[in-house]
Amino acid sequence: MNLKNIIAFFAATVLLIGLIGCTPTIDGSSEEAFDSSYEKVMKEVPEKDKLRVKAAFAKITAKKTLEAASEGIFSKKEIEKKIYAVMNGKTANDILKLAGQSEIKEEK
Repeated sequence: MNLKNIIAFFAATVLLIGLIGCTPTIDGSSEEAFDSSYEKVMKEVPEKDKLRVKAAFAKITAKKTLEAASEGIFSKKEIEKKIYAVMNGKTANDILKLAGQSEIKEEK
């Protein structure tokens, strides 16, 4: 490989990594961070999939709430910590997968 091909390869790699990093994720570090990041994630979800993603969030929230209750945890803050922890760093597609649903299909 010559220098030109090597530079082109690295430029394409950096661009690809940059594009992957642009997908918004949930920040579960606090209630405010969660709410703000949830809004950013939902803005990127196609209109046709919004209800499905919201339902996935609700399913995970309900599941974690029931798990916490079965462990004897009834504090709202402690339950929220469990919910935020499982969703932290997740994209909309990750949330769908956690809820047992298929990913969002990109339109062609």
